[in-house]
Amino acid sequence: MTIEYIKFFINGGILGLLAWGIQLWLFTILDGDSGYVYAIASAVTYLPLIVINFIIQKKLIFKRQGIFWRFVVSNLSIMIFVSLLSPVCRDVLDVIIGPDWGKYGGFALAALIGSIPSFLIKKFWAFNKVGEKT
Repeated sequence: MTIEYIKFFINGGILGLLAWGIQLWLFTILDGDSGYVYAIASAVTYLPLIVINFIIQKKLIFKRQGIFWRFVVSNLSIMIFVSLLSPVCRDVLDVIIGPDWGKYGGFALAALIGSIPSFLIKKFWAFNKVGEKT
């Protein structure tokens, strides 16, 4: 399970950086200066990457069939969790280290914390058939 988590973590980091770059590129080429264009660039980035991520996790990380709708639900659940945790992490970093750290590191800390339940829900729910031993 440790090797799977390391692969999962590395995959998430690589895809996260890729998503950030694609989203920024799309926002720029769409001549974006509004929240609406930013949201469109984010959605267009997210949709193909979720399919790519599912395939990578299915073939390289968990090496078993997954259930795509469960994968999507687990991603949305973790996205909500990280979104709710981010402000708390920002405040904690503000107090412990200073405001600039909270501002720039709150989301990153929440995402790191969220990687653990994300891995577990994917391993034991999205990529696990009912009754299958893991």
